[in-house]
Amino acid sequence: MGNKYLIYQLAAYLGTPSFYNLLGDLIKEESKSEKIIITRTEGKQWVILDSKGYVPEKLTFDNLEELLLKLNDVKVLKFPFNTYLLFDGELEDKILIKYLSLLFEKEEELFEKYRLESVVDRLSYQLSGIENIVKTLGKKIKEEDFIETLLSSLSEIFFSTVGLYSIEDYKLIRKFGNLSIPDEIEFFDIMLEELNKGKIFNIFNFTEEQKAYYDVFYIKYIVPYFKEGNLKYLLTVSRDTLIEKEENEVFETIIKISRFLYEENSI
Repeated sequence: MGNKYLIYQLAAYLGTPSFYNLLGDLIKEESKSEKIIITRTEGKQWVILDSKGYVPEKLTFDNLEELLLKLNDVKVLKFPFNTYLLFDGELEDKILIKYLSLLFEKEEELFEKYRLESVVDRLSYQLSGIENIVKTLGKKIKEEDFIETLLSSLSEIFFSTVGLYSIEDYKLIRKFGNLSIPDEIEFFDIMLEELNKGKIFNIFNFTEEQKAYYDVFYIKYIVPYFKEGNLKYLLTVSRDTLIEKEENEVFETIIKISRFLYEENSI
């Protein structure tokens, strides 16, 4: 390993954008490569973190093969934290590769730490919303006031767009939030039968076909609301950011409470 100083710099800049820039410089020097790409899988996409000697047409790709076709004849090294190095030189320094693996492992630890801190902040805000919903919706209020308050509260608590659909024609009745959602919602297979039984559909139980349609509108949840035992409304929650599993538990708690209050308390 010819440049130990850059390794020390990498450790110092871990968790910052400069980390990938320095890493690209290091790999280019050590491997004598003309082209370097540092990429990582995030969800279903491949994101370019840094590029040397190649100007990418875009920063995200649907798969690695798409990127490899653009580069032609490059080697691929896989590292922890779903990170890949693509380069056209030679990199056989096992000590350097080991150090890089350790750095990516540490980066993943930092990422998870920051993710959890962000989740805790959101959960604290969302949990406080449960108390507000119970206090507001637990009163005897008119149905239209109940629905208005429910939609606005869910939109605010979950930083989302909430839509209310009629069960008669599946058309949009009311919306809170800025995302575009369909004017008329479609269903697949036996979804309506299951919704009539009270099942909640969400990103965790959508089929691949359902995901393909609902992802266009960032729909994460479809929730049935009943009145006097009959399905009356379908509520959708759309968000263009990830729903963490911890958030899902809070959301389901709020939905159970609001469905009970709507069935029992609104007039």
